[in-house]
Amino acid sequence: MEYFSERVLTEELADAKKLLERALAILDRTGETEPAALTCEAIERLIGAPSPIEQWYLMTGRQPDGSARA
Repeated sequence: MEYFSERVLTEELADAKKLLERALAILDRTGETEPAALTCEAIERLIGAPSPIEQWYLMTGRQPDGSARA
């Protein structure tokens, strides 16, 4: 399975990522699933992760756009 490399974050963005991770831990602990999912999405966008559907395509051996690999 392929993994993406996180983009290099400025100090300010790294601090924002830490805050989002703390918020995610609190939301998980209190069972707030919808806000937790949105927080995960924010973290993924911040670090430059592929979208969930792109990740799924990559895990199933396809290109991020869903097309077959060459």
